[in-house]
Amino acid sequence: MVDWNKLWIDAQWQNIDSGRGGECWHSWEDKERAKEYFHHSLRSPAATGRVADICSMIQPGGRVLDIGAGPGNIAIPVAKIAGHLTAVEPAPGMAAVLREQISLENMDNILFINKKWDDIDIEELRPPYDLTFASFSMGMIDLKASIEKMMAVTLGTIVIFWHAGIQSWDQESMDIWPLLHHKPFYPVPESNIIFNLLYSMGIYPDVKVLRHQRKIVYDSFEHALETYAGRYDAKEPEQRKVLEDYLQKKLYHLEGKRMLVTTNVSMRLSWPMCQATVSRTG
Repeated sequence: MVDWNKLWIDAQWQNIDSGRGGECWHSWEDKERAKEYFHHSLRSPAATGRVADICSMIQPGGRVLDIGAGPGNIAIPVAKIAGHLTAVEPAPGMAAVLREQISLENMDNILFINKKWDDIDIEELRPPYDLTFASFSMGMIDLKASIEKMMAVTLGTIVIFWHAGIQSWDQESMDIWPLLHHKPFYPVPESNIIFNLLYSMGIYPDVKVLRHQRKIVYDSFEHALETYAGRYDAKEPEQRKVLEDYLQKKLYHLEGKRMLVTTNVSMRLSWPMCQATVSRTG
């Protein structure tokens, strides 16, 4: 028998150790960067598609759990339909933007928990939930424990969006990181491990493959270079030269600006708790 949870845990630590030494949520400590993500999500067809998808599953007055709520791009529209929404988000930058959005929208039916999913006790969540979802927020180290906690608080449906295959930013990191820091970069574990772990737990999820093109426009080449230098911790002149050479080959010219075009593949895995063949309490 393959221990899918161990494969996930090992891959997560390999990813953390090969990069900047932090879990996924550490990338969103800066409020301005989180705000940029929020505004991008409002224009992204893929992101707006996920909002419509989740909103279509909610019964008026239902109880919803958003794990890794980010800046609230899904949480706020969902809370306008649901009777109650619990938003879990650990990153300081994302949390600051989410709090702002809750205040601006004058929402009084959102319970916000500023913690990692791993660190939350079930009692804090005030279950049960009719719908639990995690939209590209499966950065947890222990996948099995995380899923078991989702199941323990959910009576209805669980939905997970996660990466399938090597994503464009993973390939970038695999190309660039060794040139800058002289060690390999390992991407996060992918959806195949989630599916196989669920299957081994007696859960047979519905799976939908999603493909979306992503266009990122930079005001100038210098803007792109500064963005990449911050992302890849490139501080020395030699490192910046490496990034310059890389971006000159990678970016398209667009009316005086620079544009990056990528295609990414993800999976939507979902299952109703009534069809799970294992106990919610493990």
